[in-house]
Amino acid sequence: MNRRRSSIAANPVLLGAAAILIGVVAVVLSYNANKGLPFITTYDLEMNVKNAKKLTTGVDVRIGGKRVGQVNGIEAVKARDGHVFARLALKLDQNIAELPVDTTARIRPRSAIGAKFVELTPGRSPQKLAAGGTIREARTSASVDFDEVTALFDRGVRDSVRDATAQLSYGFAGRGDDLNATLQALPDTLRRADPVFSNLADPRTGLSGFIRGLDSTLQAVRPVTPQVGTLITDANRTLSAVATVGPQLAQTIADAPGTLVETHASSLALRPVLRDAAALARGLRPGAQDIPRTVRALNDAIDVGVPVLRRAPVLGTQLRTTFGSLDRLVRNQSLPDTLNLLKPTSEALLPTLRTFVPTQTRCNYAGLFARNVPSVISEGDKYGNWFHVMLDVALPQFLRAGSPSPDSNFNVYNTAEQGHCEVGNEPFPAVRRIGRPTVDAPTNPRTPRPASEPEGPR
Repeated sequence: MNRRRSSIAANPVLLGAAAILIGVVAVVLSYNANKGLPFITTYDLEMNVKNAKKLTTGVDVRIGGKRVGQVNGIEAVKARDGHVFARLALKLDQNIAELPVDTTARIRPRSAIGAKFVELTPGRSPQKLAAGGTIREARTSASVDFDEVTALFDRGVRDSVRDATAQLSYGFAGRGDDLNATLQALPDTLRRADPVFSNLADPRTGLSGFIRGLDSTLQAVRPVTPQVGTLITDANRTLSAVATVGPQLAQTIADAPGTLVETHASSLALRPVLRDAAALARGLRPGAQDIPRTVRALNDAIDVGVPVLRRAPVLGTQLRTTFGSLDRLVRNQSLPDTLNLLKPTSEALLPTLRTFVPTQTRCNYAGLFARNVPSVISEGDKYGNWFHVMLDVALPQFLRAGSPSPDSNFNVYNTAEQGHCEVGNEPFPAVRRIGRPTVDAPTNPRTPRPASEPEGPR
């Protein structure tokens, strides 16, 4: 009887102490549950992610949907290159130890209200991640949360989506059979759409650029949203009007394939013509490039020709007598014989003219000769006029010697064709010069117009 009373149940003090001890142990275990239970060996890893996506400690770590551990800590880390990332401490079960080094991790939503978990996908590498290893940032990712999608829209857009959803609900009302048929055909449709989605996912498709362009377009249209609404209302009227001519429109669509066939045949026939037109356009391109220079030349010609044309009436009056005499000459019976004799005469004069014309037109040698001849005999006395002649004589060029003169000069070529004119009094250069002179030799000065004469055409 005394032994029963000496037991713990019979002692209220011991019973209270045991209850307090059990409560403390329960509190300690519950407090440290997020860090793992004591006396249990775990497989610890670190995981670097670009964005922790509001992840909290204690969330599950799963492989294939099965819970294999939990997130034991989250820390913000600044890398050496300056960018910031989050480092997660994972405490995993020991039975999955030594995951492959190419294991990937992804932060995924657990529910629509913000709960998340970490999903691990083991790789196939023979190399393993030792305890304390790190899953690099390049092998981690995160899903887009529903709240992030809805945060892209402002209040006005959210209200519009709500209204559109309500209107769509009216459209689905009473159409349950059609909706069931659609859902039944959806898997086959999605399988057939796989090549389409593969093409869209290909970077060469440029879908991201299209979406960015569409976003820019919508941003540009946003300020004129009321006008767009009016446009849609007016389009409804237009489409209603088109609906009244449905049979005719259907006939047009039915005739479209034949029209396209004819158009294709016509394009094949027009292809050579278009090719020749393209070649013609390429051939005309150099001429088109010369048009501005030609226009400027025509403008200069017009500027010069206007004064000449203003003087043309006077010239025409003066030429009337000349043309009359020319007319009488043409009517003369001896003109053919004269012209027959003129041809051999011209052929005989042609070599002389080939030399004389550039000499006169470019250098005005005849005018210079006529100007200089009077100066030769311009002075004199009571016994008569004097001739002024200066002989440029170098004795070594006239006396007999065993070697030619080192400064002999002789020009046997006419240089008027090269634009070089000699005035007749050039000094002999101090070196031997046989043949045409250098281009920097003195040239004939331009004879100015007398002040009494009007300016003529250039």
